[in-house]
Amino acid sequence: MTNSDAPNPDALIRRLVTYDSVFKMLGMEVVEITDERAVISMTVTDAMTNGAKVCQGGIIFTLADTAMAMSASTHDEMALATTATIEWMKSAVAGDVITAVGTTRWKGNRPSLHDAVVTNQDGVVIAQFYGRMQRVGGTISGFLDELDEPTNVSRP
Repeated sequence: MTNSDAPNPDALIRRLVTYDSVFKMLGMEVVEITDERAVISMTVTDAMTNGAKVCQGGIIFTLADTAMAMSASTHDEMALATTATIEWMKSAVAGDVITAVGTTRWKGNRPSLHDAVVTNQDGVVIAQFYGRMQRVGGTISGFLDELDEPTNVSRP
């Protein structure tokens, strides 16, 4: 597939998230998709807080991981995360709108390195996320086309 044949990154990611149950369950929204960059946001709800009444770290990790995955997906290449770490700097609480900006920082033959910065509605950095993705062959658009078919689909 040449770059001119590749689907529009924004349209591709918006199509992809229609199949993402976690994305929908957490109320995530696509804010912006550009080449190797994804901006994803969500509002922290009471159900996302722990006993200390702050957003559970795993929820923030999931938002950042989603932004990383979407930034890796903008070239229509199937890829899976192999490693990820997060540094939490501040807490988020119910009512906060948190946004993760995922960016591709380096791309090799198969691996790629990414980061995601998570901020609240005031621009305060909540967390810094780093991850590695591995391209596994195939295209996301091809995979989504298979999902649209009424046949069984093998998962990556």
